[in-house]
Amino acid sequence: MSKGEKKTILRTKNQERELWIEALRIIACFSVVLLHVSAIGVQNLDIYSREWPIYVMFNSISRIGVCCFVMISGALFLGKSRGENIGEIYKKYIFRIAILILVWSVMFFVFRLLKGDFDIISLKTIIIELINGYYHLWYLWMIIGLYAITPILNKIIEDEIICKYFLYLSIVVCWIPGMLAVVPQVEKIANIVLQEKMFLFLPLGYTGYYILGYYLYNNKIKHRNLLIFTGIIGMIYAVLGGIFYGRYIGVASQATFNNLTLNIVCYSAMVFIVVKERIGKMQFKRKTKNIIYKLADATLGIYLVHVVFVQISDYIMKTINYRYPLLSILNAFLIFIFGYFITSIIKQIPCVGKWVV
Repeated sequence: MSKGEKKTILRTKNQERELWIEALRIIACFSVVLLHVSAIGVQNLDIYSREWPIYVMFNSISRIGVCCFVMISGALFLGKSRGENIGEIYKKYIFRIAILILVWSVMFFVFRLLKGDFDIISLKTIIIELINGYYHLWYLWMIIGLYAITPILNKIIEDEIICKYFLYLSIVVCWIPGMLAVVPQVEKIANIVLQEKMFLFLPLGYTGYYILGYYLYNNKIKHRNLLIFTGIIGMIYAVLGGIFYGRYIGVASQATFNNLTLNIVCYSAMVFIVVKERIGKMQFKRKTKNIIYKLADATLGIYLVHVVFVQISDYIMKTINYRYPLLSILNAFLIFIFGYFITSIIKQIPCVGKWVV
C-alpha cells in the first residue's frame, strides 16, 4: 500500500469521528493529569496555608476528567451496533481492557518494587497487588463493568421516558446522597435505606454518567441555560466547599467535589454541552484537526503512563515545599506532553503497541 493510499484511508477514518468528541477526550485526559498533580498539594500542605486553597481549586475544577470519559463512552457505545452483540463486546472490548489491566498491573508492580514500596514480598502480596493494580487502574475495571451491562442499558435507552426515569433515579439514589457527605450521619442513614434496605444498586456508581452521556449526545437540551447555570454553581460549590469544609473539619476532604455528587455531575454535563456546542460548530484547518486526532488517540496511553511522571512531579514539589501551586498547571502540561511521546513510541512497537496503549 502506498503512502498516498494510507493517508486517504486515515483521512476517511478521521472524517467519521466528531472533532468535538475528540477535543473533549483531550480535555478530560488533561483534567485527570491535573487532578493527580494537584492532589499532592491538597494532601501534603497545611490546610491553613495560603497555597492550600489554590491546590484545592485545581483539584476541584479538574474533577470532570473521569466523568467526561464515561459520558463519552456512553455517547459512542450506547445505542450503537458495537454495543448490541454480547459476544463482540467481550471479544473486542472487554478482552482488550482485561489485557491492559494485566499488563499495566504487572508493570506498575515492578515499578513499585524498584521504588522499594514493599517491605516483604510474598505470593499473597503479589496476587493482591496485581488484582488491585496501581491507583488509577480502577477506571479500567469500572469500564469493564459498564460494557458488561451495556446490552441491558440499551433496552433502557430505547424508551426516552424510561431513559429519563433512570437519570432521575441516579439523581435521587446516587448523586444527591453523594452530597450528604458533608453531614456524615445523614449520609449514613441514606445509604442504609437505599442500599442495605432497598438494594437500589443499578443507579449507583458511574452508570448514570454512562446514560447521561448518551442522552446529552443524542438530544437537544430544552433548559440549556439552566444546565449551564447549575454547572457553574456546582463548580463554585466544589471549590469553596472544598476549602471551607476542609478547614471546618480540620482535614482535606472530597465531600463537596466527589465525582458522584450532584454538583460535579452538573459541572461535567455543562462542560460536555459547551464543548459540543462550541467546538462542534467551529471550523478547523486540516493540520489542526490532525493534531487533535493524534492527541485524542493517545489519551488512553497518557492516562496509563502519567502516574509515573506524577511521582517525579511529587519529588520536585517536595523540594520546594509545595510553595508554588501554579506550577501544577505547568507540571500537568509537561506530563501530558511526555505521556503523549511515550505513548507514540509504544504504539510503534510491532504486535505489542496496540495491546498496551
